[in-house]
Amino acid sequence: MLYKFAISMLCLLLMTGCWSRRELNELLIVLGMGIDWEDGHYLVSFQVVNPSEISNQQKRGDRPPGTLFQGRGKTLFEAARAVTAEAPRKVYLGHLQIYVIGEEAARKGINELIDVSARDNETRMDFNIIIAKGSKAEDVLKLYTPVEKLPSYSMQQSLQTSAKNWAPTIAVTLDKAITNLSSQGSELALTGIRVIGNPKVGENKQNVEKFMPPSRFRYSGIAAFRDDKLIGWLNERESRGYTDITNNLDSTSIAIPCGEQRYMGIEVTSSNSKIKTKVVNGNPEVEVSIRTEANIVERSCADVDLSNPETIKQLEKKTKENIQTNAEAAVNHAKEMKSDIFGFGTQMEKEHPAFWYRVKDQWREEYFPKLKVSYKIKLYIRETGTTENSTIR
Repeated sequence: MLYKFAISMLCLLLMTGCWSRRELNELLIVLGMGIDWEDGHYLVSFQVVNPSEISNQQKRGDRPPGTLFQGRGKTLFEAARAVTAEAPRKVYLGHLQIYVIGEEAARKGINELIDVSARDNETRMDFNIIIAKGSKAEDVLKLYTPVEKLPSYSMQQSLQTSAKNWAPTIAVTLDKAITNLSSQGSELALTGIRVIGNPKVGENKQNVEKFMPPSRFRYSGIAAFRDDKLIGWLNERESRGYTDITNNLDSTSIAIPCGEQRYMGIEVTSSNSKIKTKVVNGNPEVEVSIRTEANIVERSCADVDLSNPETIKQLEKKTKENIQTNAEAAVNHAKEMKSDIFGFGTQMEKEHPAFWYRVKDQWREEYFPKLKVSYKIKLYIRETGTTENSTIR
């Protein structure tokens, strides 16, 4: 009898219920977060959901779909806590989708910004991190966006779509960023976002009352880091080369000249790349292998005979040259910045650990800028369209 009583009491102790629960009406759901460095302080911006304005079951008012709460402090944690001076509820980061870092803050260093986010037990690791190119993070988060009511959701969806269909864009999550920052043989690279037009105009609801909003966002370029500091930007061509080399390319379009101001449209349907390293006479070398499949989707030049196999071979050759030119431009710029954003050093560590152990401390300054990189590119055009040679003249 005493034994049964003891078991019963133990079960009662374990059944404590949801002691740490918090109701939704006690929280501010954060979808977007921005970090800026301003006058020697961190400025933290939380874009929170206004549920009554996005609900399909409630009549919408004149308020925006979200609200921006801001805090300022000498440390990121202090700035985040300062938000409570304005916010009526505690912010909740469990649904964070986009994390925007202002360019000035990124040049100062993002280790602290990443570390604080990773230590928060409410924050997931799957939100995307982007850099506000030439502007502040708060300006990006204040934009009224078309189609999607919540700017953070619009940016996150646009980033995912662009990363799959447009080569100069990559979607980097928190866990991947941490991996790159903690690796000695690989530097961090993040997609940039810029505000087109006047940011002040984008803060008003009238911004989305026109067919083309006068103020809007656009993903532009890839930010290259050294250690945890933004060191420079890749342009569109170099960004294409980066995604090709790092196996981040799913699909994109390539324009091949075929006449004066005329181009053949090539759609990349799949692309796979591999990086191999070797040591020759004590010097590291890298071979980048890229295998791409593509289709012809646009024929602007009537004299290009798509029924001729030799024409297809020539188009394959020109497309391969385009891919290699982009890759070479990306590598050359990265060497100038001394930022191994491709992870060549990480691959060297895997394949030649003894050599890497000897050179890892000099990799960035001495070995990477002089690294010999060769390219092995295979491209196959699989389809030319159902009509081959169209009747357009």
